[in-house]
Amino acid sequence: MLFIRGCLLKQCLFCVLGIVAATLILGGCQSQSLGPKPPAQVKLGFSLQSTDLASLVRSVRLTILYPDSVDVREMTLVNGQIHDTIIVIPADPIVFTLEAFDSTHILLYSGSATRSVAPGQQVEVSILLLPNPDLLMLRVGPLFQSTLLQTDNLISVYVDIHNVDSLFGAAFRLRYDTLRLRFSHAEEGGFVRGTPAEPTIAGVLKDTLGYVAYFVSRLGKNELPVSGVSGFGRLATFSFAKRDTGTSVLTIDPETVSLTKPNGRLVDHFTTLVREAATVEIR
Repeated sequence: MLFIRGCLLKQCLFCVLGIVAATLILGGCQSQSLGPKPPAQVKLGFSLQSTDLASLVRSVRLTILYPDSVDVREMTLVNGQIHDTIIVIPADPIVFTLEAFDSTHILLYSGSATRSVAPGQQVEVSILLLPNPDLLMLRVGPLFQSTLLQTDNLISVYVDIHNVDSLFGAAFRLRYDTLRLRFSHAEEGGFVRGTPAEPTIAGVLKDTLGYVAYFVSRLGKNELPVSGVSGFGRLATFSFAKRDTGTSVLTIDPETVSLTKPNGRLVDHFTTLVREAATVEIR
């Protein structure tokens, strides 16, 4: 959770349907000067209290664009936390941009929002951090979930694809901790079928100790060519039963991934594929 304080106010960063959403609370603090009042300022304190933002993110940059100037703040994650304080001068408009980078400073997620901030005013700014459109990404999600061992409900984990072009078929292995989880079943997502829906074939190729091999592919129509699908969406949802308390990280093996076009060739940007892992905590 990302807590941002403005004049003792706070709000959180959370993950919804695999898309990261950050909420900034801006509080304009009244000046105590007895003379002409300078522009009121906004104090923000940052504290990232877990790594729910994304398992690959190592630093976050906040850019504040004023009508006549720009303020850039680099914030580095240390043990999953950010501690910083910034000053924002109220103006109309102000553009707030958040960017999240991996350890090699490759941009993974970004988003922005425009707001006006007046002296003494409180403004809520919500920013959706979406995957970099120049990156092909496979994401296991939710990024983090916690559950009790004693409950009977299964744990659901999905695999989404982002920024793909002309996808015809996909295959991969999803790894998990067999001491904590036991694979139950898999359900096809709707992305490869597309809209309007085309016939597909999908299923578990192999369920062995420690991983599930899954595939999904479009089918041809009476030898007529079938195009691929582009954009982002869900490839599959996997259900697991709980075996014991502890933490399991679910990852996609890079050497097992196949993402192909209708002509059988690998999709564009496959060589720079980014894989996002997920964590399940059983208490």
